[in-house]
Amino acid sequence: MRRTSCSLFATVLATLLGLAVTAVPASAEEVYNRTSDGTFAIQGHGWGHGHGMSQWGAQGGATLGKTADEITGFYYPGTAKTTLPNATIRVLLQAATGAVTQVYPATGLTVTDVATGATATLPSGADRWRSVTDGAGLHVQSLSGGAWHAFALGGTTVQTGPLDFGGPTYVRVLFPDNTSRDYRGTIRSARTSASSVQGINVLPMESYLRGVVPRESSASWKPAALQAQAIAARSYSAYKRSHAPSGQSFDICDTTQCQVYGGAATWSGATRTSLEPASTDDAITATAGVIRTYQGGAIFSEFSASNGGWSTDGGVPYLVAQRDDWDGAAQNSVHSWTASLSAAQLQARYPSVGTLQRIRVTQRDGNGEWGGRVKQVVLEGVDGNGAATSVTTTGAGVYNANSWPAHSDGLRSSWWVVAGDTTSTVVSQDPAPTLVRSPGASTATVNVTVQNSGNTTWSTSDLALVVSSPTGQADPLVGGSSTPGVYTGSAATIAPGEQATFRFALTGDGVSPGLQGRSYQLRNGTGPLFGTVVSWRVPVQAPVFTATQSGGAISPTTPANGEDPGPVLADGRTVVVPTAGQTGVRLSYVNGGNLTWPAASMVRLGTSGPRGRSSDSAGPDWASASRAAVLSGDTAAGATGAFDLTLHGNGKPLGTSLEAFEPLWEGKAWMGLSPTTLTVVRTDPSVPRLAESVLAPRPSVALSTGPNGSDGTVVLRLRNLGGQAWTVGTDRLQTSATSLSTSAWESSTRTPPLARGLSRPGQTKVYPGEVGEWRVPLSAYRKAAGSSTLTLQAVGPDGSVYGPVMSTAITVTAATFSGTVTRTSLAPTFAASGRASMVIDVRNTGNTAWTLNGPVRSSANASKSVDPSWLSASRPGALRINLTHPGAPVQPGDIGRFVIVLAGNGRAPGTYSEAFGGVWEGWARLRGVNQTLTYTLTG
Repeated sequence: MRRTSCSLFATVLATLLGLAVTAVPASAEEVYNRTSDGTFAIQGHGWGHGHGMSQWGAQGGATLGKTADEITGFYYPGTAKTTLPNATIRVLLQAATGAVTQVYPATGLTVTDVATGATATLPSGADRWRSVTDGAGLHVQSLSGGAWHAFALGGTTVQTGPLDFGGPTYVRVLFPDNTSRDYRGTIRSARTSASSVQGINVLPMESYLRGVVPRESSASWKPAALQAQAIAARSYSAYKRSHAPSGQSFDICDTTQCQVYGGAATWSGATRTSLEPASTDDAITATAGVIRTYQGGAIFSEFSASNGGWSTDGGVPYLVAQRDDWDGAAQNSVHSWTASLSAAQLQARYPSVGTLQRIRVTQRDGNGEWGGRVKQVVLEGVDGNGAATSVTTTGAGVYNANSWPAHSDGLRSSWWVVAGDTTSTVVSQDPAPTLVRSPGASTATVNVTVQNSGNTTWSTSDLALVVSSPTGQADPLVGGSSTPGVYTGSAATIAPGEQATFRFALTGDGVSPGLQGRSYQLRNGTGPLFGTVVSWRVPVQAPVFTATQSGGAISPTTPANGEDPGPVLADGRTVVVPTAGQTGVRLSYVNGGNLTWPAASMVRLGTSGPRGRSSDSAGPDWASASRAAVLSGDTAAGATGAFDLTLHGNGKPLGTSLEAFEPLWEGKAWMGLSPTTLTVVRTDPSVPRLAESVLAPRPSVALSTGPNGSDGTVVLRLRNLGGQAWTVGTDRLQTSATSLSTSAWESSTRTPPLARGLSRPGQTKVYPGEVGEWRVPLSAYRKAAGSSTLTLQAVGPDGSVYGPVMSTAITVTAATFSGTVTRTSLAPTFAASGRASMVIDVRNTGNTAWTLNGPVRSSANASKSVDPSWLSASRPGALRINLTHPGAPVQPGDIGRFVIVLAGNGRAPGTYSEAFGGVWEGWARLRGVNQTLTYTLTG
């Protein structure tokens, strides 16, 4: 057999406890005398023959982050990765072998004689179709009315065959036990004798694998494990196909004799259950066509459920005996197991032994615990006459005397040992903690208490729990100790029924990230392992270095004056620093990683933007020009830690500069998801009023002498760099542009005062570091056209000027009022007693914006069509709509719309003409807008 049945393996996931073991070298002979009750306690490893890939090992490797290529490369050493086209494969359905091949009817179902090429679409109405054989050949028949009826194919009812049923996506096959399944591809009926046919599924390789991979592995396993299974199954199938004997009607079978294949779905009555999970379909797609090859050919890629920690020699160069630490990396219920074996079972299998007296293990393969798998066994007994008997068999022969799962207490492989009478039971066991490897090097202590459930007293002089496979290996999870489970009691012995507690001091330091599976057993010194298997699966995480700023910068002290914001402004990002002094602030960060930040050592606040730059704000309290502060206290994952940062003026020039910071674990990683950027404002408290420009006035302003000539407003912003606060409504600007003043100015040379503080809207003062805003309205209404320069500079209440001199180029142009009609719309005919609406769309071609619903109106001369909606007989209505920018004034280039209602006013029927234009009331007519419209009044 290729391997022990895995159709059951996929469902067996319960953890099995181990029993006593006796470690012996491969060359030593082991003798086990018959017990008083005739039952031997067995302990073993693995399930199946152990050749090639361990399926549980593939899951373990995937759990440790290995890829499918790494997994198959390890289990089939010396092989290469190759991709094959999706060719067909012929699969023998062993349950469909017998007198007939039966399928259910379906829309589009066809039958084809492969030998002659004759084909037909089978008619509807039949209950079933079948292929049946006799001495003449194959026959196609339909079942209806409880009887079978012959069907002629190619003009004859006798076919050479094979016969293929196909057409639909699925062909449903009825088996002799009245179960049925759906299969992809076609179902072939191949005649093997006058009374027997074989049912064969012919389909593409990738479709075939959809029915194999979920039967051979658990669909819930890691993607890489399922992908490795797909590669192994595809390689095995390709090998079998290329080595099928000439004349054989199939390439591979569908049972554990080859590899398990279940088709696409099962049926129970009218209920269909799919056998193609999405996870295994994804694994097949991800590895489409991939196989392993050796010397250019597909390999005989055997695999078994679990090799117990050592694979076995499969007789070819790529099926080697090698240690396999992945087999126990995931929680594997068949990595280690216990079983029972009775003398009666051995006597039944080997009757010539008579009454069994003892078992002698004479040869093992030398690989792994107890000397490895049993190669040779001698069973010794006495016959009915009292004469000695002897039967030589193999480890597999003994295993098959009571095999699992046929027997619930059965053996799983030939890797077994007869246990002694020293056993234990787990009383309590701490849950596995999560560890983090260095630099976090998190630690944890777990305990397990076991009870002596055997009949032998334990000595505690050198008693410990040790790694069970390989026996006593150094355990990185416990700092490399070879005795990781330390006895914590003080008793010299543990008698049967008494309990003992063992402590494991776990550490993540030096352990690879991933799920670390460990199994331990009791041991005295270097003696044999005994007792139950104690297992943990310990998650070890790679260190995660992540910090997120919590709020903004804060000042450790609060100013005495409630209005004074202090050195840290309201935005939490602006810090005021005297150019000849210093300012302390606190920056807080949430530890978003998985390890505790240690205080005042390796976790520091470093300069960023770029990282490690030399800062202008560094001082003697900094570790260096790029290391600003240390963490103030230990900060656990999820908690908030603080850095007390001092920014120094260092006599640098007044004004603003940017300083960026982020935490780092020195020598390991920067931790900020994004840098914290501070605006450092250097001020001179000794000078009452100083300022820098934050927002300069626009470089140029265009004004018009027309009605909207006062729409120009200049906005400027200054930052306070002096020692005194500015008062809103007090500090002003002085200017030379007297001709542009408006009623809002205090005088022709003094603009409106400081309008507001931007840093804290609503406050009446702008303190050092904060920004104030001035708004200067300008007007050229009925002024002379021309160009000038507007200069502005801040003036304090005492008349002293401060801050930069700012200027703006002013251009004043004469107002023009003109337009171009782009569209008119008028009902050409309406009743003399009725009304009609007229639309005139006009593009503004002047240089002055037209206001809506204001003085810009349509005009008419002595109109006879006056409507009550008109303003007057010569003013039909105002400009209503800005079609280009709805709701806004009609700027030059925009299109505005006049809507005029015309009234018939009972005039005599006939044709009339009306002239309409546009006017800015009280200012000028709109040139180019005149429009004459003609309409007809009816009676």
